[in-house]
Amino acid sequence: MSNSRETLIRVCGVEQVVRTELSGSVKKLEVAHTKAVKAALVELRKMSANVLRAKAKRLGEEGRGEYSTLASRWERGVFPRYGTYDVQAAMKPYPKVRFTDEVPDYLVELAPGVYATYDATSTLGAAEAA
Repeated sequence: MSNSRETLIRVCGVEQVVRTELSGSVKKLEVAHTKAVKAALVELRKMSANVLRAKAKRLGEEGRGEYSTLASRWERGVFPRYGTYDVQAAMKPYPKVRFTDEVPDYLVELAPGVYATYDATSTLGAAEAA
């Protein structure tokens, strides 16, 4: 087991290695390392915000576009609350799922307690068995 944690962070081409040594339990090491990585990431982002502002200026979206907004957040040290925007957009079309004991008609039983759709079973060659 290692007595330290090390993470390489790269923001806008600038790299920094964050290393945290064990001083207590492993849980304390993980917490301390997570805090150190977040602090280093905030500092690298603050230093690199001007790169985003320059890109926004080249694209002609000064002060109101995606890169300008991101640069402002980086300068303030703000992280997104719920992951990236792409993850949120991908999750929206799916309804909430309820788990019940009922097996829908469109599922085929492959083994006791193992179900799949007919299309999936036909690609596996298990459609004949079902």
